[in-house]
Amino acid sequence: MRVEFASVLALALSAGCGGQLSGGAGTEVAAEKSNVLTTADATGASSTSTSTPIDLSSNNGFFHVFGTNGRTCGTCHKPNQGWSFTPAAASALPSSDPLFVLDGSDCLAPGQPNPNPSTSSTALLRNGLIRVEIAIPSTADYKLVSYTDPLHCPSNPVTTHTLRMYRRPLPSANSAFLTTVMWDGREPSLSSQANDATLGHAQATSGLSGAQLNSIVAFESDTYNAQSSIGNYKLATGSTNGGSDYLLSTVVPGFFAGINDSLSPGFSPIVFTLYAKWEPNGSPSAALTGLTSSIGRGEKLFNTRTFTISGVPGLNDGPAPASFSGTCGTCHDTPNVGNHSLPLALDIGVTAPNPVGLDVSLLPTYTFRSGSQQITVTDPGRGLITGKFADLGKTKGPILRGLAARAPYFHNGSAPDLATLVNFYDARFTIGLSDSEKADLVAFLGAL
Repeated sequence: MRVEFASVLALALSAGCGGQLSGGAGTEVAAEKSNVLTTADATGASSTSTSTPIDLSSNNGFFHVFGTNGRTCGTCHKPNQGWSFTPAAASALPSSDPLFVLDGSDCLAPGQPNPNPSTSSTALLRNGLIRVEIAIPSTADYKLVSYTDPLHCPSNPVTTHTLRMYRRPLPSANSAFLTTVMWDGREPSLSSQANDATLGHAQATSGLSGAQLNSIVAFESDTYNAQSSIGNYKLATGSTNGGSDYLLSTVVPGFFAGINDSLSPGFSPIVFTLYAKWEPNGSPSAALTGLTSSIGRGEKLFNTRTFTISGVPGLNDGPAPASFSGTCGTCHDTPNVGNHSLPLALDIGVTAPNPVGLDVSLLPTYTFRSGSQQITVTDPGRGLITGKFADLGKTKGPILRGLAARAPYFHNGSAPDLATLVNFYDARFTIGLSDSEKADLVAFLGAL
């Protein structure tokens, strides 16, 4: 029997970044267990569903300290913050919190203390970013020719050939729908990602055992998160399918990699049907309020509004024509989930030095050259993994469920809210949305 437990909300909200619900590192706390966890967010509440009782204590490997700096998986993947973390919540943490060590700082090297995150963790506190350092592959078909660094870190990537990027932690929930692990696809599996994160982010002295890896991956693969209410209005009613339980009970059993792939025959642009009875011309079972009507209109816009897709490396330069008419579902095609159902690294312009309306002022810029070609980006993305000039600036599209709990958005946290995100897409693809249409899309995305 599925039982929702609100009493654990206070525990989840007070959980330390190391994953303990109270006490110091290693403390185990007996907490009520249930298959559904509901936590408040800025617009209402999100829910997390699993097929087995949720254990938020350090008995769960996801919340266990395996490294040397107090971090766990739960340090950056918090149940009450969409299984990522938000800058607002981070700002309330003490400077001693494990979140601020190592790559939780702008520049600090391993072992350097961070007594003042307000000056040393600006990218984290403003945009929710963790530092990522990756070396240019020795086989790369390009060269780094120059860079700028607003954060003034001491190391020079032109001479070290190791680049600093700043990225949002992807949510650990809904991992069963992943077709690409990490923004740049550098991890072949959740298991390798968990092990590398433990060795890197948590600074463990040895890798995880097979049993420990299996435990973490099993938890991630059985955790589903979605918005469950807007204010006091529950999004799972007799006629709608908001919330996380629908993901677990109905969506994941029918999911497979490649389902509804927009680049294959049989693609349907009707990607989301959660609020079909709230859409215009639907058959609602009850009178619609302003909120539900707006969500329904937003879902229909997402599914049916067409616009010209062009100039997108990874899409228009190979698998799709140079210019074609598409919808939001062209890149977010997994039914009722919203990521691409097959690996697809794209450059929609978010890695550009000055994307319209987005805040990238803290990010370094890197200029690469290959023959007569040159590109400047704030994040090389997939190109730093493949070593291919053609892949520079490409990242994957994330799962859209649970957006409201985990602002800011895009891989670099450059959109502080959903309105900014919608405005960027409208400008980037010249969609021509009216103010009311933008509001409806924001309402829909916030209900995912």
